[in-house]
Parts: sequence; structure tokens; C-alpha cells
Amino acid sequence: MNIKTLSDYDISIRGQLTVNLPVVLIMIFTAFGLNMFLDLNFKIAVFIGLVLGWSYSVKKWIQWAVKNDVDIDRLVKIGKRGSLIWSKNTVETVTKYNKTPFI
Repeated sequence: MNIKTLSDYDISIRGQLTVNLPVVLIMIFTAFGLNMFLDLNFKIAVFIGLVLGWSYSVKKWIQWAVKNDVDIDRLVKIGKRGSLIWSKNTVETVTKYNKTPFI
């Protein structure tokens, strides 16, 4: 059986694509939706979209990394370097408690 080990670059790129692309899309749709239907301030709507998108996307990226046998300490190091996560608590929230992290 040929098992491919993931490099830091692979994990980082996957994190950037898994987190940043969906966050931008969720921010745009949420901001315009909240602004149109609730007449909410656009800056507040963008912030709400950022929080929703980031929480959802980071959880998916952490789950993917853990499923691919990435060590938690290594994941935290890569996540901090790429500004995807800020602490080990974020990873533990997803892995141990199966909850969505909050900024």
C-alpha cells in the first residue's frame, strides 16, 4: 500500500483554498443578502459573513487534516503561519468536542 505523506505546503495550500475561497463567497452572499432583506449596515453584514464563513471553513479544513493523519501540533503551526487558526484551542474545539470554532 502506497501512503502519501502530506507536506507542510500541501496542508497550507489546502487550508488556504478550503478556508479563504468559501469565506469570500459566504461574505459576499451574506453581506448582500442581509443588506437587501434586513437593510443592515453593509460593514456589519460583511463582518457577520466573515464570522460565519470562517467558522464553517476552518472546521472543514481541520477535519480534513485530522482525517489525513496530520499531527495536531503540526496543524497548529501551519495554521498560525497561514493565518488560518490562532491557537491549539481552535483545533481541540473541532477534534475533541466536535464543535464549530468561534473567532
